[in-house]
Amino acid sequence: MLSRGRLNIGLSAGRPLHADLMAALVFGEEWERLDFSHERVRRFVSNLQGEFLGGDETRITTPFGAQRPRLQPFAKGLSERVWYGGGSQRSAAWAGEEGLNLLTGNGISGEDTDDFFTAQVRLIETYRGAGRRAGNGGRRIALGRVIVPFDSADEPTRKRYKAYAAGRHDRTRRLNGEKRTLFATDLVGTSADILEQLFADPVLPLVDELRLELPYEFEPEQYRQILTDFLRNIAPRLGYVAKSKRK
Repeated sequence: MLSRGRLNIGLSAGRPLHADLMAALVFGEEWERLDFSHERVRRFVSNLQGEFLGGDETRITTPFGAQRPRLQPFAKGLSERVWYGGGSQRSAAWAGEEGLNLLTGNGISGEDTDDFFTAQVRLIETYRGAGRRAGNGGRRIALGRVIVPFDSADEPTRKRYKAYAAGRHDRTRRLNGEKRTLFATDLVGTSADILEQLFADPVLPLVDELRLELPYEFEPEQYRQILTDFLRNIAPRLGYVAKSKRK
């Protein structure tokens, strides 16, 4: 199995980020004619599932003789580790119907509410409901939160972390843009403070996995400190057991 089962694929639909700057370099000058819809994601997943390319009579020449072509290397089970980043009710429903795992993070659409947690709970309910109706109720949900513990950081580093969070906090107070985007507050502080906030998070009990999201623009040693503090002080309280300690 490809990557011994460690490979997980994250997908989303829609216009690529910074398309005006980068899309022509990646897709060519006529990139705006390309299909970036849900149908493109559906085709990709079908290929991962090993469906043959071309018609029933299509064959290609290989060192092993004529074969029906399909995506290579084929990894059985990889399509079950596909995650869809859904930020709206429509995308969550589609992911549930298609049987994809759901990624939901610290930014989602505020539909009929201006409260982030209410919107995210509704998003998960929509995904679960669509999955059940389609017979896909067993898929996983991963919740992303920006988490920055500073237990072992020096005072200048703590101030930098706090300044980073403060610079992003204003966006959590309002709906943002035409899509009414809502943002969660970054969790910055001691591990004890962060755990208190996580245990009070109404979304965390509804998901299967917590995904640690790292902030931008920090130094490698600061990321190491954040990850070390998280693994030592936070992850065990959330039920995580290091692989070397598992029986």
